[in-house]
Amino acid sequence: MKVSAIVYTSNTGFTAQYATLLAHQAGLPLHRLEECDLSRDTQVLFLGWLCAGKIQGLKQAMGRFQVAGICAVGMGPEADTTKLARDNRCERLPLFYLLGGYAPARIKGRYKMMMAMMKAILSRKTDRASQKAVEAITRGADWVDAAQLAPVLDWLGE
Repeated sequence: MKVSAIVYTSNTGFTAQYATLLAHQAGLPLHRLEECDLSRDTQVLFLGWLCAGKIQGLKQAMGRFQVAGICAVGMGPEADTTKLARDNRCERLPLFYLLGGYAPARIKGRYKMMMAMMKAILSRKTDRASQKAVEAITRGADWVDAAQLAPVLDWLGE
């Protein structure tokens, strides 16, 4: 499949950063899912942010376009893409995981409450990964790195 556009949805801006970097490096047009009016047969690379293991906006994108590949942006250092694909019912599509970030000041509503609960749970743990996560939830973190896009750009170039 030849991708002709990048479509994304972003909550706090990290997915938008990756989508912008990808569009620039791949020379593809960029569209925000919520404002996109591409035709139904347009083949797209979709980028969505992760919340509780679900790729936000994916179901809507798959109903509106021909999704050829997916990038899921999360705040965990790594993700099991096989499980992520199964949980999001996209096993037949290439799925890439990108480490994004967390911006506490940009979180609102139920997501703020969910992250407060996550912080409380992680605060009880003593391992280094949990403590790093608590620090990121408290102070915020930005792990966006263009180098993480190499596998996606390779796939787009095939």
